[in-house]
Amino acid sequence: MSFSSTTKLSLLLLSYLVVHNASISHHQNNFSIPDKYSDLNKCLVVPRVKPGLSDKYTCDLADVKGCDDELLCTQWLLDVQNAFVDEGAVFFVKSQHDIEKTAWLFSSWKDIRCSECSIVVYDKPAIDRDCLMSALPTSPHPPAVINQTSVSHAVNEINTICNTFRGSNGNLNSQGIHRSYILDNLFSVKQMTNHAESVQVFGVKGQSKPLLPTCEKVSVNSWDEFFTNYLQFSKPVIIENVASAWKANTLWTNAYLKKKYGNMSVHIKLSPTTDYEGIEKADLWKPPESFKVPHIVKKKLQFPDLVVPRPAPVNMRFAQYLDLMKNISEGMLTNISAYLEYSSIRQYFPELEQDLVEMPFVKNKLHLKHLNIWLSDGNTLGKLHFDPFDNFLCMIDGKKELILFEPHNNTQLYETHIPEAQFTVDLETFQFARKELLESTSMVMSPLDIKKPDYERFPKFQNTLPLNCTIEEGDVLFMPAFWWHEVQSYPNHFKKRNLAVNFWYEPFLTKEFPCSECKLDINTLYKNLL
Repeated sequence: MSFSSTTKLSLLLLSYLVVHNASISHHQNNFSIPDKYSDLNKCLVVPRVKPGLSDKYTCDLADVKGCDDELLCTQWLLDVQNAFVDEGAVFFVKSQHDIEKTAWLFSSWKDIRCSECSIVVYDKPAIDRDCLMSALPTSPHPPAVINQTSVSHAVNEINTICNTFRGSNGNLNSQGIHRSYILDNLFSVKQMTNHAESVQVFGVKGQSKPLLPTCEKVSVNSWDEFFTNYLQFSKPVIIENVASAWKANTLWTNAYLKKKYGNMSVHIKLSPTTDYEGIEKADLWKPPESFKVPHIVKKKLQFPDLVVPRPAPVNMRFAQYLDLMKNISEGMLTNISAYLEYSSIRQYFPELEQDLVEMPFVKNKLHLKHLNIWLSDGNTLGKLHFDPFDNFLCMIDGKKELILFEPHNNTQLYETHIPEAQFTVDLETFQFARKELLESTSMVMSPLDIKKPDYERFPKFQNTLPLNCTIEEGDVLFMPAFWWHEVQSYPNHFKKRNLAVNFWYEPFLTKEFPCSECKLDINTLYKNLL
């Protein structure tokens, strides 16, 4: 059985993936890590100094022999090692026990060439979290050879490969000091005076509920202001009225969009309710008898009895979609919801980009990955999930109420793989069926229903701290990557629609996912910002 992947999805069956994108010369090969060594979850640094039998040097673990200056070589190796003596992410091979523990590495890379005095660096093993069939970590990059140069040069090379921040003296360098400051001071809702736990907010029926703390509302005038106060600390913030002057606010009427793009095919989602991608019991779905989840996959699922029901995907002309949306908003069609969600403007509506203004304080600072349009009748609820992007959500028509949860203790939100299902729909009658279990899992959805939380099954959710970030027309919400959010949309009462665009950026702070115990850290692409 083969399994496929789509946006926000993960493969259940997939071979190992190995990335080759390091900035220095590497030997091109792949290997997976034997299970009995998989606990060695560190960057490996190996002294290699024995010359080969021919004029080509081969790397072999040995004492310092054969160098033109054995004393100088020994001192260089010791100085480099001492720079990382307090670095838990780097492991130096220096004993017979270490040789035995890491010997599998050397047999995997037999023809690495070194000078007479050099170091070989093996990057930290990577766990394939996308694939539940993968049993063993893999090497993300081939090993790199660092020949004898200055100590500072060797230390910098190891820092680059291992994502560490050491100086030649063993202390944190300036980037490392800044990184530690950031990770020690990440924003938390508990810093707000009126914070309340979820058990109080969503909890016992009949009890009065406290008001949620709300996002700070500001104007931002510079990169330094935005980075210093919000981005580096992963702090959500609403930037008021920054989108009010965009051409899109007056130009993008339904009539204008229909005239310009009416004949173009668009990919929309249809749902029997206004909820999008919540959680349901798997036994509500009746897949074909031939559908079987492999046992090795099923035993790794934390909640095998639950599924994420994806809306039915449909392609239609944009003019048809606008008419469908109108019929739903006017009550001519019931028991159906339609959504043009996270659709690429650059792919489908490239000319519309000129009617938008990228936030000037992040342009050319952050790496833009996606620019999307979101259009519906305005009565949709996007259930609790996170996105692995820094997000600027820009409100054009209507409003969106977002309930956010911080990503610092994801065990409380039960981050995990959840099997997926997908509605099918008869386009003549708009009748929906629960027949299709997908051969994939969601990696970004929470199994929680915050409107009706099951505290017996999900007790840790009681102590989460929700934050309300409601944006009106012209507002822009900066929502840092990996913040959990549930999104209730409301229509503009005159236009009877909800229209937004969002800019998704490569995140400044990132993490592995799904991994409830993994913590945010600086994205290596943004080391230059430290």
